[in-house]
Amino acid sequence: MKWLMRFSFYRKTQLSFAIFILLPLTFVTLVSYTLVKSMVIDKVHDTNQSVVNVISSDLNKNVEDIIYASYVFSNKDSSFYNDLFSFKDVQKLSSSKDYFTTKRISEYLDIAFSKTSGLNAQVFYVNKSNFVSYATNNSLDYTDLTRWLSQINLSKLNNNMSASPVQWLKGERIKQMYTPEAESFYFAVKVIRNADNGEMIGTLYVGIPSEYFEHTFARSGSGQFQLYTSEGELIYSYPKENSLLDRKYELEVQSTIPRARWKLVYQFSSKEITSEISKVFSFYAIILSLCILAFIIISFFIAKTLHTPLNKLRKTADQFGSGDRLIRFPVSGTDEVAVLGKSFNEMLDQINLLITEVEQEQEEKRIIELDALFSQIQPHFLLNTLNSIKCNLITEGDSANSRQINALMSLLRAYMRVNEKCYLKQECKLLEDYVEIMQMRNNMRIGLHISLEVEMEDIDIPRLLLQPLVENAILHGFYEIPDDAAIWVNVKKVSEKCLIEVKDNGTGMTKLEMDQLQIRVLQSRVEPEASNRSIGLANVYNRLRLTYGVEVKMGISSNEFGGVSINLQFPIR
Repeated sequence: MKWLMRFSFYRKTQLSFAIFILLPLTFVTLVSYTLVKSMVIDKVHDTNQSVVNVISSDLNKNVEDIIYASYVFSNKDSSFYNDLFSFKDVQKLSSSKDYFTTKRISEYLDIAFSKTSGLNAQVFYVNKSNFVSYATNNSLDYTDLTRWLSQINLSKLNNNMSASPVQWLKGERIKQMYTPEAESFYFAVKVIRNADNGEMIGTLYVGIPSEYFEHTFARSGSGQFQLYTSEGELIYSYPKENSLLDRKYELEVQSTIPRARWKLVYQFSSKEITSEISKVFSFYAIILSLCILAFIIISFFIAKTLHTPLNKLRKTADQFGSGDRLIRFPVSGTDEVAVLGKSFNEMLDQINLLITEVEQEQEEKRIIELDALFSQIQPHFLLNTLNSIKCNLITEGDSANSRQINALMSLLRAYMRVNEKCYLKQECKLLEDYVEIMQMRNNMRIGLHISLEVEMEDIDIPRLLLQPLVENAILHGFYEIPDDAAIWVNVKKVSEKCLIEVKDNGTGMTKLEMDQLQIRVLQSRVEPEASNRSIGLANVYNRLRLTYGVEVKMGISSNEFGGVSINLQFPIR
């Protein structure tokens, strides 16, 4: 690799561009073209399969409608069946009875096949004597239709009726009644028989026009649609132009129409799909080649103008790093290197400014630390002042107020050391001081009954853990100020776990309120605007979880006094 190191910077840049950009880009372009081509073909294949499935579903639904309508029309239990039976031997309309019977058959054909109106199907009924009764919308020429009917082999048709509810027959170029044009149909044929003796009384014909198939297939794709029977006979092919029929289609999707046992095949060519992609990639390759050529030419001239200013920029950075904070890059001109040099000089100015700010911040930090040390003196000043007041009250014989001030001092000391732990016996003593202060504030008598097992007195717990529970009992349980307000605090040891119960005889809570409160506390979903009770309980529970882990439990329930009980359980460390 020594020969490479002897090249100039811009030669290395050009060679690196050819090796690491040009060759990979060419490779990626070819691979992308192949992958995109394959992916597009797969996508189009899947799309065509979906289209064919939709068309097959539509065809299957229409066939089901025809079969169902044929069954309804020929149902022996219908009141209309007698008209079919009386019409079986009619050769011409020789009486009003025959006329009205024919009219009722026509009307019933319209009703039974009303769901097939979207097919524009031609529906008619032929009795045993080959007399035809049309549906109202039928437009087939009677003479041409009679000609076609005479060509049907009914005996063969009768033999095949057991295999399928209906039989399917082609009707080629049958003339229309009101136009000179002829239309081809695919007829669903159902032979209707006497339910008692099996005698044929007539034949029902439902003709699907070729126009329906053409409109259905013309809406999708540019390939070749072919519809086959289960025996492989071609029912319809679209398009019919010879130029399209002669095309070679190498791709194919299929679907079946279950009710008629037909097969729908759609053939298409991948060349038509990928022709546009090939054009786009060819155009892209030409543009990319021109851009690469332009880059190589321009890089010869640009690279030469980069080496000198970049070398100066490097020397400036080295001198600044060595301690010369006044050094700057000489800026001349307005090109990219000049812009870079200007930005580099601004960066050096910012570094100098940051250094100055850091020095100022260090000085400010020192001052803040001194202020913090000084602020620690103020709570001690407050405690000393309260102690002096307490001493004066004792001297004057005011033991009640001096005791209250002493309780307040105990609380203040606890708040100052809230992040430290304490013994359970200290926490219980603090509860007595807190209750005494609350009695003074609320002008009420509160009985505090503490039951603490001797072996639990020296257990460490977070400081001020029980005070929020007692506070909730006073503020929420005794807000109506009862005459016999009392709070019980029971602490005991069970299976290496500490059980604490704080209960009161206050107004209590409903079962629903307690359940909702416990859910909010245990799931830590207490909102900032929530009640003090929710916030206090959540604070106790979270402090226990942080101290003792997932083994912590908290329960809220009613007690025998009608108040609320808070039960805590956590392992003894």
